[in-house]
Amino acid sequence: MKLLPVLLAAGGSRRFEGVKLAMPLPGGTTLLGRSFNALSQVRSSCDTQILPVQVCLGGHGATLRQLLPKDTAIIPSPDWQLGLGHSIATAAKAALGTDADALLLALADHALLSSEDYESLIQSWQESGKTTASWYLDAPGAPAIFNRADFGELTRLSGDRGAKGILKSLQKQQQLGWMALPGASIDIDTRADFGRFVSTRSE
Repeated sequence: MKLLPVLLAAGGSRRFEGVKLAMPLPGGTTLLGRSFNALSQVRSSCDTQILPVQVCLGGHGATLRQLLPKDTAIIPSPDWQLGLGHSIATAAKAALGTDADALLLALADHALLSSEDYESLIQSWQESGKTTASWYLDAPGAPAIFNRADFGELTRLSGDRGAKGILKSLQKQQQLGWMALPGASIDIDTRADFGRFVSTRSE
């Protein structure tokens, strides 16, 4: 089984009023760098063949590209302004062009998640064999691992509609695996969110 991890980092950070993923963190990395490193470190930790992480960029793409290793594969999202659904569809189309059996979609502003969290999600997916979501706030969500059978539906997403509808539909059909991941309930949308995150990391 081959798993393609894609880090979604195409948003325009409108609520943040700046390039939130480029914000520096204690230790010399950035918000984008922290998420990218956590996802990249999974490659040598699981039995499933983990393909190199690809990053979906749109808004602030030129700035964020400079924060990633030079050999990082970039998925450009030209319609990023139209919403998360368009970027997910773009990532799914890129995955269809590979021999990946599954696609791990992760959000770059999920700053609390570690490589161990992603490894646990992958293990849960391996055990169930089903498309597998994180579970928090009483609902399935990202990060999530979609089996190739779901790629086509992902490519049809648009607007601000993410993949939650697909996950809920699979849940109703009892075709969804899930793993409790409370850390995924915390994302960074505003400067106040970022300040709280930095303060907790400094304690």
